[in-house]
Amino acid sequence: MLTSLRNWSDRLLGRGSAAITVPVLDGALKPNRQLDEASVAAEIAGIDDLACDGQQLWISAGKRLLRLHDGQPVLVREFSADITALAAQTHGTLAVALGGTQVQVLHKQADGSLSDGPALQSLQGQPLHSVNALAFEADGALLLSDGSQQHSTDAWCHDLMTLGHTGRVARWQPATGAVQSLASGLHHAFGVLSLNGQALFSESWKHRVRPASRQGAMVAELPAYPSRMSVAKGGGFWLSCFVCRSQLVEFVLREPAYRQRMIQEIDPRYWIAPALSSGHSFLEPLQGAGVKQMGMLKPWAPPRSYGLVLRVSADGRILSSLHSQVDGRHHGVTAVVECAGALWVASKGSGRLLRLDLNKAEDRT
Repeated sequence: MLTSLRNWSDRLLGRGSAAITVPVLDGALKPNRQLDEASVAAEIAGIDDLACDGQQLWISAGKRLLRLHDGQPVLVREFSADITALAAQTHGTLAVALGGTQVQVLHKQADGSLSDGPALQSLQGQPLHSVNALAFEADGALLLSDGSQQHSTDAWCHDLMTLGHTGRVARWQPATGAVQSLASGLHHAFGVLSLNGQALFSESWKHRVRPASRQGAMVAELPAYPSRMSVAKGGGFWLSCFVCRSQLVEFVLREPAYRQRMIQEIDPRYWIAPALSSGHSFLEPLQGAGVKQMGMLKPWAPPRSYGLVLRVSADGRILSSLHSQVDGRHHGVTAVVECAGALWVASKGSGRLLRLDLNKAEDRT
């Protein structure tokens, strides 16, 4: 009863769960051009996830698994389904999620080839549906996030627009086959990490990063939708955000009648919704002030797509950030990882692998 009254008052007054405010990009989140000024290491169509085994950078792009050799991506193996997540250990063991429905462990052989190891296809009797992130723990266990049990990995926008909350996070021991559920009923789980012995996961539609061991957020009220994470050697972790939030989208999410008609009647490419890239068609919806002025798109306009990487401390403080603003080129960042003394960023929106000087990327704001 009290919850119903609180929800009703929130809708009446536009506060709480009914508020459409979005945190501002200021302080450590102050916009810059670092992602647009980064070196483009390679153009890779379909680039999605990155992993480092301590020596080599591994890249997933559609059905292809690649590694970086002498600065160039080299095909290692092509699978029958898209690779939707990727993880690597220092001794050469890899793990890939295939089609979002299966997790496959791969062992690196002396000749550089990969042999198949154990595989996982279900959690507690329910088939995997949308595995979008993997991370090894120190003992060889594998953390995984299954974003939604209703929508596939490439239908994440449908999950957002239907207010999906069927995501889950689990721990799998490939050596024994043991599976442990860590969290369920999540608003799009997208990103897992083992940090100082603690399992963390991103909950995109709640704009937060949570520890699996307890309730409450480690990083909360983010101005963007968080996704995959990787350990930072200086302590803490890197967090990729695949697009920033906007007040217009927040408003649409709170208008069920409009949202349902939009889903039923409009091509998903032209929904009032976030996107990994934008500006390709005049049919795309205007995003508030996101229009050209004097022939130039304003970099501070409300975003339909954006590029953002956050450097987060071990206690959850945002230390610095890397941006590709609204008028930038490197939007839709889905992965970030340190490897061989550099910071590597996957811009899925532009199909590019970016390389940044680690010292510059580490600069505190």
